[in-house]
Amino acid sequence: MKKLTSLLILFFLQSIIFAQTSVWKIQKDDETIYLGGTIHLLRSKDYPLPAEYNEAYELSDSIYFETDLQALENPKVEKSMMENMLLENGKKLSTILSPEIYNELKEHAKTRGINLIDYDHLKPAMILFTLTIIELKNMGINTTGVDQFYLDKAIKDKKYLGKLESVKKHVQYMVTMGEGDEDNLIKQSLKDLKQTKKYFKRIINAWRNGHVKTLNTLFVSDMKKYTPKLYQSILVERNNNWMPIIQSLFKNDTKEFILVGVAHLVGKDGLLHQLKNKGYKVQRYK
Repeated sequence: MKKLTSLLILFFLQSIIFAQTSVWKIQKDDETIYLGGTIHLLRSKDYPLPAEYNEAYELSDSIYFETDLQALENPKVEKSMMENMLLENGKKLSTILSPEIYNELKEHAKTRGINLIDYDHLKPAMILFTLTIIELKNMGINTTGVDQFYLDKAIKDKKYLGKLESVKKHVQYMVTMGEGDEDNLIKQSLKDLKQTKKYFKRIINAWRNGHVKTLNTLFVSDMKKYTPKLYQSILVERNNNWMPIIQSLFKNDTKEFILVGVAHLVGKDGLLHQLKNKGYKVQRYK
């Protein structure tokens, strides 16, 4: 992440007058879908959400998420996820990481009240998830994010719920994060964790106002540069897998609102760019 820049009063006023959004309208022939970028966890003061989200929701018959969010809360799925987080064949976190990186992780975990020995049998992704949640909670970021907000609303309104990937596939991406590149994953993640508090306001501002270039810088550019394997698996591969499903939604007479992490939208491998390249009309909603 790059340094947080101060907002001048003039810029602040302009952002109110000319505010954009992270919701896009995608069209082909007479068919339309809406595509919205999400932040998975927010602060209570980040509500209400930008009006464009609710408008796109009301205009849509179906709501699509990255995966089946209801199934993720199933105890059997949670158990399976935990089992898949275990290192196999006698491997330990302390042996798959270099001594230098392990000690750096150990010291950071200690400052957050975590004894890394307790995680020695788990994959790096698990300790990173834990440290991230702690960091976010310390900042007051523990409120329902965009995805869960609209899941709850869609269930109440009895709208059709769709998914772009199976729960099994979704979990697999989570538990194999950084596989084969563990040292680099931990090294870069620790850098980001130490800067989370400093840059969160910029992230939220860029998301709320649909600042594509800033979002690309914050979420995509550094990942592509410093953790290319993670970039390929967690963004490029998934985006490519989702494209056929998104395209298939143009072959019916209903409207869909697709909600995915905002990082999936931006950059040359993002969904917006891919849709443009395939001849779809892509424009910001309102």
